[in-house]
Amino acid sequence: MEFVKADSLKKQFEVKGSFYHLKIQGHSFECRNYAQVYRKDKENQKEYDAIFVLMNPGLCSPKKSTYLIPQISHGESSLNYTYAKTDNTQYQIMRFMNLKNWNKVLVINLSDIRAGNLDEFKRKLNDAKRVGFEGHSIFSEQRKDELGQVLSNSNCPIIVAWGTDSRFKNLAECALAALPQERIIGVEHNNKPFYYHASPTPLKGKVEWLQHMNEIIAG
Repeated sequence: MEFVKADSLKKQFEVKGSFYHLKIQGHSFECRNYAQVYRKDKENQKEYDAIFVLMNPGLCSPKKSTYLIPQISHGESSLNYTYAKTDNTQYQIMRFMNLKNWNKVLVINLSDIRAGNLDEFKRKLNDAKRVGFEGHSIFSEQRKDELGQVLSNSNCPIIVAWGTDSRFKNLAECALAALPQERIIGVEHNNKPFYYHASPTPLKGKVEWLQHMNEIIAG
C-alpha cells in the first residue's frame, strides 16, 4: 500500500475548523467543536462521506495567526469555520479518503478541549469537571440535540478511532452509548470501549490502520 506523503496531500485537501474560547470561574478553555477535511474542489458537497470520532483536537489551531477566535459564554454554542493548520491525524484521514475516493468528511471528538498531549488533556478535563463544564463533549446530555442533528445530516459511516488510553474510558463509553451502533466502524481493541487510533506511531502503525480499515469498509 502506497503511503502518500503530506506534501502531496496538501495539494489535494484542505482543512477547516470551528474554534471557540470559554472562560468559567477563572479557568480558560480553548476548544474546537468541528473540523472538515475535504478535497479542494469539493468543499460545497452537502453530505459527508464519513464522520470521524477522535479523542480531542490536540493543538489544532487556525491557519491565520490574526484570526480572532470567538469567546462564548457557558451554555452557548458556536459554529465559525476558518482554515486550520493540518496535523498528522488529519493527514492520515486524507490518506484514507484517497483510498475510498471520498471528498468530504467531518471530524468530531470525545471532547472539544484542545491540548498538546494527553497528560495536559487529562488536567484540563479535571478543570472542566470542577467548574461544571460538561458541554465540552458533544456526547454530553446538554448537547444531545446537537449530536442528533449532526448524525441526521449525513447517513454515512461513523469511524471511531479515539485510541486506547484507559484514563478516558468514561468519555468513550458516553460516545458509544450515544452513537447509532449500526453505523459504527473502527479497528476494535480487546478492551471495550476502545478503538485503535487512526494515526499511531511509528509509520508501520499508520499503514496497518489504513489496511485494516480498507478491509473493513469495502469498495
